[in-house]
Amino acid sequence: MVDFFRELFSTNFMPHGMCYLWDPGVLWLNVLSDVATAAAYYAIPILLFRFARQRRDVSFQGIFLAFGVFILACGTTHLMEAITVWTPVYRVEGLVKAVTAMASIATFAILAPMVPQLVKLPSPAQLAQVNQRLAGEIEERRAAEDAVRRSNEELEERVARRTAEREALQSQLIHAQKMEAVGRLAGGVAHDFNNLLTVILGYNEMLREKLDGDTGNREYAEEVHRAAQRATDLTNQLLAFSRRQVAVPRLVDLNVTVRLIDKMLRRLIGEDVILEMHLAEKLPPVKADSSHIDQVIMNLAINARDAMPEGGRLLIETAGTELSGEYAAAHLGVQPGHYVMLAVSDTGVGMDDATRARIFEPFFTTKELGKGTGLGLSIVYGIVKQNGGEITVYSEPGRGTTFKIYLPVVEEEAENRGAEAVAAIPAGGETILLVEDEEQVRSLVRTMLSRYGYTVLEAADAGEARRVAAQYSDPIHLLLTDVVMPGMGGGELARELGAARPGMRILYMSGYTENAIVRQAELSPEMAFLPKPFTAEGLHGKVRDVLGRER
Repeated sequence: MVDFFRELFSTNFMPHGMCYLWDPGVLWLNVLSDVATAAAYYAIPILLFRFARQRRDVSFQGIFLAFGVFILACGTTHLMEAITVWTPVYRVEGLVKAVTAMASIATFAILAPMVPQLVKLPSPAQLAQVNQRLAGEIEERRAAEDAVRRSNEELEERVARRTAEREALQSQLIHAQKMEAVGRLAGGVAHDFNNLLTVILGYNEMLREKLDGDTGNREYAEEVHRAAQRATDLTNQLLAFSRRQVAVPRLVDLNVTVRLIDKMLRRLIGEDVILEMHLAEKLPPVKADSSHIDQVIMNLAINARDAMPEGGRLLIETAGTELSGEYAAAHLGVQPGHYVMLAVSDTGVGMDDATRARIFEPFFTTKELGKGTGLGLSIVYGIVKQNGGEITVYSEPGRGTTFKIYLPVVEEEAENRGAEAVAAIPAGGETILLVEDEEQVRSLVRTMLSRYGYTVLEAADAGEARRVAAQYSDPIHLLLTDVVMPGMGGGELARELGAARPGMRILYMSGYTENAIVRQAELSPEMAFLPKPFTAEGLHGKVRDVLGRER
């Protein structure tokens, strides 16, 4: 072994130079080629080790280390070839070749099991196809994400819109409930107050007759009469607002109604306001009380005039229209279908949002103290709702105001308005059954009727009226009954007594209509009704009218 290592670096062997015949060209060609090859072999492992170090995420399973050792050994072999040209260290060269051989075998042993996996690796064309499919999937995913994002945005918009609609409907419901509660209160007050006004006006009328020659005292009585009339107007406004005002609906052409009050409107609004009318042709009829429509137009015209203190333009329009299901869904209490629109527009000062939200509230007014009761638009609202319609308002400060009223169409021919002639039948000895639960009112009505020569049978309620009618054997020509009474109401009593006495006429009276016959504040045209308060002359005229009608 000692001899082996001593001879390892021995120079006793023939150097390569002798093989090259010491030809400089051949000698340096081989030396430089071996040196350059060795340098390249040394550089390649450095790059491999650097790559493996930077890509620690990739598992190379030792192949790079084996390749590095193998290439270094090959480079050293070429370096030894250059050295042995001058120095015959063939034994060292043999050792280097032995190391290279072992590195080659080790590299083959590691590489051989990997060949099947390497064969399965996709080709560049396959990789390109995979990349193309991957790019398509990425585009599809992006498109799907965009679609999902748009769907989410649309859903959020729909949720926001539905939330706003729900809030609007809830606001309308709260407003309707508030108006209904105030309406019930106003109707109840008006009902009780009308009974008192009936007594006041009735006795005042008889008192004025007795004071015909007493100028001073008659003047006092006249003042009481005028105050009571003003109170009557106020209660009528309360009834209109509460939707318990007596209505006799008929088929009405709104164009005819508007034309009939044209002159009155022009006198009402003054010369500095220009009145224009745009009325649609062949307007379908609506079912309403013409006097109530007049009241609606007059109230809106008065408000328009007050909103144009320096003059302006008042426009009244009519048109046929259709309210869709979407519109009905957004407006509480509105049914989809065909409607007639009545629009009243002005060029006045307009309203802001806060004012517009309260205009239909009773006693709310923007006018100066003493220039308005705050009931005008409340009355309009009540009448429109009473007739199954809808009212909207559009206004901006400085841009004027437009009220649009929608009334449902009735597929029948409208009736012409006109005064009905009342036959002048002289008072006679007719018998009248008076049914009234208010004692003062009953006493007053009995006195009024007795003065005109009628025979009056009294009853405080339906039960007493049945007993009186059963005990009275002679004909009863007229049943004059209150509508709302404790126990059985006037309508049911009239049907029961009317069946037993077919020839008996019926006349209803009330200051508050909420019984089975007029539950919707509505009387059929053939039913006779006398609203409270009334005078003796008005009572007598209505009695003669009912008694003179043909059955």
